Amino acid sequence: MLWTPGRAHERIEVAAEIVALARRTANREREAEGLLLLTTAQLEDGSPAYRATVTQYLALAEGFGQPRHDYMALTRRAALALIDGRLDEAEDLIDRSSELGEQISEPDTVNVRTGQRLALAWARGEPKLLRAVAEEAVRCWVGVPLHAHAVAAGLLALAGEHDDIEAARRALDTVLATDSWREDRSYLWSLFMGGMATAAVRLGDAALCGQLLDDLRPFTATAGIGGSLVCYMGSNALWAGMLADALGRTEEARRWLEGSLAVHRRVGAAAWEAESHLRLAALGAPGEHAEAAARLAGELGLHGVVGRLSAVADGERVTVAARPVAELCRDGEMWRVRFGSASAHLRDAKGLADLHTLLTRPGRDVHVLELVGAGHVERDTGTLLDGAARAAYRHRLEELDSDLAAARDDGDLGRLQRLDHERAALLVELRRATGLAGRARSLGSGTAERARKTVTSRLREAIHRIDTVIPELGTHLDRSVITGTTCRYEPTAGVEWRL
Repeated sequence: MLWTPGRAHERIEVAAEIVALARRTANREREAEGLLLLTTAQLEDGSPAYRATVTQYLALAEGFGQPRHDYMALTRRAALALIDGRLDEAEDLIDRSSELGEQISEPDTVNVRTGQRLALAWARGEPKLLRAVAEEAVRCWVGVPLHAHAVAAGLLALAGEHDDIEAARRALDTVLATDSWREDRSYLWSLFMGGMATAAVRLGDAALCGQLLDDLRPFTATAGIGGSLVCYMGSNALWAGMLADALGRTEEARRWLEGSLAVHRRVGAAAWEAESHLRLAALGAPGEHAEAAARLAGELGLHGVVGRLSAVADGERVTVAARPVAELCRDGEMWRVRFGSASAHLRDAKGLADLHTLLTRPGRDVHVLELVGAGHVERDTGTLLDGAARAAYRHRLEELDSDLAAARDDGDLGRLQRLDHERAALLVELRRATGLAGRARSLGSGTAERARKTVTSRLREAIHRIDTVIPELGTHLDRSVITGTTCRYEPTAGVEWRL
């Protein structure tokens, strides 16, 4: 179909023919419809000619003296104000057009208002407004629930507080739970993709970022328009640049973001121009992008851009390839486990509770007696390590020495560092458990060795269960959880945990 994303150039020709035919037949209403279609296609194609076309449309629509055409003209003036960054004026026009639409029972009033308030919230970046519009989208767009939840996920991700991020994750899960979420190419697709891309980047979902980038590639030469000039959602190259940056593809991201900046300048989309500058500044691209973003943000009242500029000044940058998001949380009588876009529920087990305790204290030793909930330590009732345990430690040290030699030969620095760290930890345990001449030290509690064996078994079983449902997370935990008389989570790769 011609009325799908990426076919704006073809629609320009068709819309121009509609206008020409309407003029030849003196059909002024059909001419107005054709001009609105032509305006939308030109803007999607990144052509500044849309300004002249929309001026002709508004002159016709406002000249009819009919309430419905007045409503159509008011909503499109609101869209233009949003593009220009005249946000206070845009808000007033949105309210006025919505009031008129309700008075004349215009059936699309709620949808148009929600779409334009979405663009307003995106531009201003105020958390309270972002949350309010996210709620409106889910409440009002009942006929397109996937779009509503995608938009809500993006808005809440921009709001950025802990509760917002959790709500964004839930909204995103609602979309991803539907097998058909990648099939839509309707007139709302640009709003859908903007929300999905923003949420995926903020939530650190590398797998989803990759999927969205693949879907966007064919459309990066065009922009997103909601409906017939209801709201402008920026160049698709901006979303592609964001996703590529999050995936660590710096040069690819820079090319797309520079392309989006050129489009936004060409069509006069000031707020979106500020967004492109901000993204390029965060990327470290040459040029005075931070200064340009700050200037535009100050002039237009783009509070969200101002806030994110502070993070750029502090050198913060999100690359989801480096910091995937993982989760281990109780969910009723189950445990919810997540890594990126993969998730599962596991029945309760003590090993999962032990693992949760270690994850809350990364890099810190936790004694097995604490994990099993033991009370005080009795005196002179055993040793820290019996003969079998000492033999097991020595056998593991021999294995580590062999693995270290192989890692050195392969030049695998990451594996070498991890193995060396584990070897040092084992030696510390042996020194703590033995006295002079290697004699076993008194434990002071007959429960400690049994606790070590119990906790080790529980943790390994828990990690095995996670590996069964989410292998990538299981591998990470297997490499990062160190067991012994004290246990520790020592991450071998950056992971952002939600606990």
